[in-house]
Amino acid sequence: MSVFNLYFKVARSKYGIMILYLVIFLCISFPMVKSTKKQVNFEDTSLNLYVEDRDNTPASKALVNKLSEKNNIVELDGDKQTILDAMYYEIVDYSLVIKEGYENNLADIENGSDSSLFESFHMRDSYSVAMMNLFLGDYVRNVRMKLALGMDIAEAITAAEEDMKREVDIEMVKDPEKSITDENFTENFAIYFRLLSYILVAVITSSLCPILLSLNKEDQKKRIACSRVSNSSFIIQSFTGSLVLVLIIWLAFICGGMLLYGGMYRGTNCMLAILNTLIFSLFSAMFSIFICSFRPNITVVGMIAQIFGLGMAFLCGAFIPQYLLDEKVLSVARFLPGFWYVRANDLLCGAQTGSVTDVWICFGVQAGFFLLFLLLTVLMSTGLMSLSKHR
Repeated sequence: MSVFNLYFKVARSKYGIMILYLVIFLCISFPMVKSTKKQVNFEDTSLNLYVEDRDNTPASKALVNKLSEKNNIVELDGDKQTILDAMYYEIVDYSLVIKEGYENNLADIENGSDSSLFESFHMRDSYSVAMMNLFLGDYVRNVRMKLALGMDIAEAITAAEEDMKREVDIEMVKDPEKSITDENFTENFAIYFRLLSYILVAVITSSLCPILLSLNKEDQKKRIACSRVSNSSFIIQSFTGSLVLVLIIWLAFICGGMLLYGGMYRGTNCMLAILNTLIFSLFSAMFSIFICSFRPNITVVGMIAQIFGLGMAFLCGAFIPQYLLDEKVLSVARFLPGFWYVRANDLLCGAQTGSVTDVWICFGVQAGFFLLFLLLTVLMSTGLMSLSKHR
């Protein structure tokens, strides 16, 4: 097994980049996985509010009290520059001015508009800012609805606030016939596996290609020829070495995922997700071998790995969920194995609906890409060998 031993002798110089990728990836993935909220949770968000009450009436004071129930009211002088500085340094998230004449305009159901009641400022749009705007609109509508029923302004405000205190329990329900999710493989943890579609291509290509290119150098070939190793034995041992190295890389990332998961993987969906990464790893290895059949420069290999890995990750939904991508983008992405890898991952975690059959179809398409690149590699190698004989 001289070629096999030589393979891993060359591979030792590449262990550094493998470990570096693993450490960086885990450092990036850990906060992303831990900070991502499950989509079944609905939580009220609290804002740091600056409120300037220019009306100073019972109605405006009631609104300020209502806002202070779930938000933090920040006290500032009324100086505009001070307010802008506080918003720039994120001391204040949202600035609200209750305009003079608020109570009278609120009571004017026919002609009073929302613009005559408030003036608001914020540095950047966010869900919290949108929710605050929605709250103010709902508050005004509820009060005016009570006024239309004949209540005076004080009664209308009290009744509206009582109505708005009622909470509705919201539970996301998925069609059991179209969902194969289980509690052991949640959507927030699946982010780790989704991002692997880029990392596996980058690491495997950057690791395998330099080794295979080194083995195919003229001086190495002469040494191997002197050892009486046949051409078929050289190919088999090189392929076996590549397979073992890919399995080591794959296992390293799977074990790294266990640190984020909090122990051993559990459940059928986790096992299928692991199988999904194994199939994609084998494709990445075959893609690397195909690249090496052209015998490119080592710098070109790095460029190809990054361009192909990043391009496929963006198009196929590794960084941006597939349900947010345009249909035209997805129609192109379907011709890439990364699309089917991410789709299988999303089906298993519940980000997309489908059956176990759909998951296995994704596995089959990835295996088809593996066979396609295997065939192309064989044809390319055969063509190069016949070309060298004619020289």
